[in-house]
Amino acid sequence: MDILPRVKAVSAARTPWTVNVTWADGGEDRIDLTGLIHRSRHFCVFLDRPAAFRKVSVAPFGAGIEWENGLDYGADTLKMLADEQRPVTGADLSAFEADLKLSTAETAALLGVAARTVRAYRRAKRLPQSVAIAVRTIRASQTVLAAHYRPVGQRGRGRPRKDTHSARDKPRSVAAVLKRMPKPPRVEKRRAIELPLRRGDR
Repeated sequence: MDILPRVKAVSAARTPWTVNVTWADGGEDRIDLTGLIHRSRHFCVFLDRPAAFRKVSVAPFGAGIEWENGLDYGADTLKMLADEQRPVTGADLSAFEADLKLSTAETAALLGVAARTVRAYRRAKRLPQSVAIAVRTIRASQTVLAAHYRPVGQRGRGRPRKDTHSARDKPRSVAAVLKRMPKPPRVEKRRAIELPLRRGDR
């Protein structure tokens, strides 16, 4: 059974629509609520009252955060926001591939990038947002993985083997075969020789 997160302390950050949260387990997060403020029909009231947003406090029993105007936000959903906004690193990508037993080619197919891009991502300190969202979503849902995963064959290491068949063994087109066929001997036309007729033949 998962333990629900609890908020220990909260304060408004200097960045607009952002809060600093200390969790009951000692963890800390800076959470950007810009999307919530602009997309929610309830929280959009802070757009006209930014000073009211800064008057944020911990809800009873640490169940979330709340404001003086009566709005509140649950700790579990707040924790989800924090997890979604946390950077995804190259090391996280490598762990993602190892946990799901994905090859480089399969990861590239899932993310819609080239294999060399996946190798570069593994060394990155922070992955692009679109890639981070994809990695989190696929990791969290086996259904999403099943919907998009396609096995990709592995290419052997080293140089590809040369074709041992000679050019004469390879199939040719009909035109090429006809071109190589020997031509029939040329028949020379000879003029007919007229013989004089004898009297008895007339």
